[in-house]
Amino acid sequence: MKKKLLSLLLCVVLVVSLSIPALAANKSSYKTVSGTYTYCPSLGFLDIVGNSQLSFQYSDEWFTKSAYKYNHALATTSMALTQCSFAAADSATDFSDAWKNAKDLLTQCGFVKFMANNDAKTMPGGHTIGAVAASKPLVDNGGNYTLIALGIRGHNYGQEWASNFLVGSEGDHVGFVDARDKVLSFLRQYIASMGITGRVKIWTTGFSRGAATANMLSAQLDNGIDLGNGVTTTPHDVYCYTFETPQGTVDPNARAPIYRNIKNIMNPNDLVPLVGPDAWGFSRYGEDYFVPCRQKDANYQPMADAMWKELSSMGWSRFYLIDDFHYLTLQGENKDITQLEYFDLLFDAMFKSLAPSRQAYVDNLQADLMELSASLLGFHTSQIMKGLMNFAGNLVAGDLLKAAANPLNLANVLEQSLIEAFNRAGVINYDNAEQVNAMVKNLVQLMLPFIVANPELAVNLVLNLMQIINAHFSEVTNAWLRSLPASYMEAQTQPFQYSGLYKDVNTGNWFVDEVDYVTYGKMMNGMSEGMFVPNRNTTRAEFVTVLYRLEGEPAANGVAPFVDVKRDSWYANAVNWAYANGVVDGMTATTFAPNQNITREQMVTMLQRYASRVGDCTGSASALNGFTDASRVSSWAKEAMQWAVQTGTVQGMTDTTLVPQGVVTRAQIAALMNQFCES
Repeated sequence: MKKKLLSLLLCVVLVVSLSIPALAANKSSYKTVSGTYTYCPSLGFLDIVGNSQLSFQYSDEWFTKSAYKYNHALATTSMALTQCSFAAADSATDFSDAWKNAKDLLTQCGFVKFMANNDAKTMPGGHTIGAVAASKPLVDNGGNYTLIALGIRGHNYGQEWASNFLVGSEGDHVGFVDARDKVLSFLRQYIASMGITGRVKIWTTGFSRGAATANMLSAQLDNGIDLGNGVTTTPHDVYCYTFETPQGTVDPNARAPIYRNIKNIMNPNDLVPLVGPDAWGFSRYGEDYFVPCRQKDANYQPMADAMWKELSSMGWSRFYLIDDFHYLTLQGENKDITQLEYFDLLFDAMFKSLAPSRQAYVDNLQADLMELSASLLGFHTSQIMKGLMNFAGNLVAGDLLKAAANPLNLANVLEQSLIEAFNRAGVINYDNAEQVNAMVKNLVQLMLPFIVANPELAVNLVLNLMQIINAHFSEVTNAWLRSLPASYMEAQTQPFQYSGLYKDVNTGNWFVDEVDYVTYGKMMNGMSEGMFVPNRNTTRAEFVTVLYRLEGEPAANGVAPFVDVKRDSWYANAVNWAYANGVVDGMTATTFAPNQNITREQMVTMLQRYASRVGDCTGSASALNGFTDASRVSSWAKEAMQWAVQTGTVQGMTDTTLVPQGVVTRAQIAALMNQFCES
């Protein structure tokens, strides 16, 4: 037992000694930008006129950490980009300038080369998807990147919403796949037209339908889909924050660790994230985070008070209704059912009455719902929402309960009330009254089997309509984000469970996270037959290849003059690149010794030279004072070792020894690269 404990302590000491914190000279240059952004509000058609404004903050430093770590500040600013990606409330009727809010926000954040796709600049249709992009240079991990911001439209988009109903008979949600592919095509077009090459980081976000699109697009980026133009990225560099996200995939591995860079933030009281349904095998990629709700949080009220204060500042003095859900029996009595429990009952009943299977939905409902929604959403959003609010306000609980005694009569009451409500909202006029009347009648007829079989559930759906709709307003989610402490959301991060990438890396190993990190970061692979071989010493060729992969495996200029590096060897490109960029000189002028185990001083020297390309990596001679073996550091390695010790890159094998000629294992290299990229 003592031997095992001693071995563990030595491993920890060695890992600490190899820690590579970020370059202070680079990190200190990141500044926080503060400003005001403009967006189309959910309630812009009521008390708020046109666009609304909120404050925001932004920092490039957020993108120097792995995307796998939840960042509350980035989540909040992602909501700002999401809202700015909504079509502007005061845009031209042809949508030619609907993207202007996004351009303004991104410009304030220092992004350039803005582009909107064609769908963002034209009137939305049943199969369009608006998206915008901009980019900026970013220094990180000892090299240069291009950071691309990608916003996807998720509100004030009219008929685009109709594709939510295009589920399809099998596979992923057809409507969301179509949107995903269109945005992917736009991203490739943007990269090519802007001449972007090399390593990129991608920040993408969306709300509602846009959230499902961003979610599924990011999963493809994690899987390594080709973006063209010689561009490379890794899952660590895909920052995806989505809001009120529907479920769009049937991939059984959607919750695999590789997708945990996708953060889905939702309100438990929102119905939209329940689309497509669990019962049909749908899920989301990544990790789910939920804002508080009364039914789940014991300490709800203080958090709700803080949220309400934030929401009120947005002009929501009278429109927060989520906590007002009440369930009435047909006898007019209150029943102790929460909104979340009601959703379970509602979905179960709807499936039984309307779509007992996915195929039944496609056969009997899909086309009609798409046609109805596309027709209805052809009217202005303000008219539709006013109509729904009129509808909810028209209906008195007592009248509905009385009508529910005869479900067919209840259906007639709902139909007539809906027509009258839309009439008062201005949806119906001389030219389109017949069209809207027909739409409402068709909608009620589609819902008739559900109404007849479940009159009580139908009554409560109508009585709580505004409470249910309320949970899907972006301002509500935003108010929670802006008022919650980061710790509330961070606590929801799933505990790490080893993903089983390699047979010889087990949950109890100290290097589990580190091995996954370098694998997802495309810096290191297994050796053979599913083995990582963590305790094997690392060769010079292997470490140079790690740095080359971190760089994105660019083309090398010229050939290194090393006679022991064969042109067709697996490491030849890495060595050629490293020599051309001053990362390595060789053991002699003509030899590299690729198969020789790398020493600590060689490793530090290569890393210092790699990092020096974009930052100051010098140290003082006094940095090595106190180490009894400082004289053993080779003359060519002293500058690098001084930098490493002064910056904390190397702390010594013990308090007084550096062991510069000590060798390094693969597990230790994994830990080293994790620390280098994340500190």
